[in-house]
Amino acid sequence: MLLKASHSRIAARKICLILVMGGFLSACAGTPPHHGVPPSPNARLYAYLVAHGMARGAVMSGQIKPQNIQQIAAVDLSAQKAVFTALERQTSRDNIKADTALTDFLDALPR
Repeated sequence: MLLKASHSRIAARKICLILVMGGFLSACAGTPPHHGVPPSPNARLYAYLVAHGMARGAVMSGQIKPQNIQQIAAVDLSAQKAVFTALERQTSRDNIKADTALTDFLDALPR
């Protein structure tokens, strides 16, 4: 009888240990890892200002031909509007539009 009771205690302890360890592991797996600092809401504005400066530099240095200046100006204005809209609204949809407009602006610049 005593032997049977000790086996049930050992089994109960093992089960408790498994449940506790499972709880710890599920808590670790349930939280996403955090790497670094979250991006600033102004990051797109900074990216636009850098791209705008690159465009100005390319125009001033003659890398952009006079016939292409209107195209660059149009893409620049589109990116500017998208970035300022994203800054005002802070929605995922507007952020995606701003990212796309910035990508198009950078693609229009000479390499």
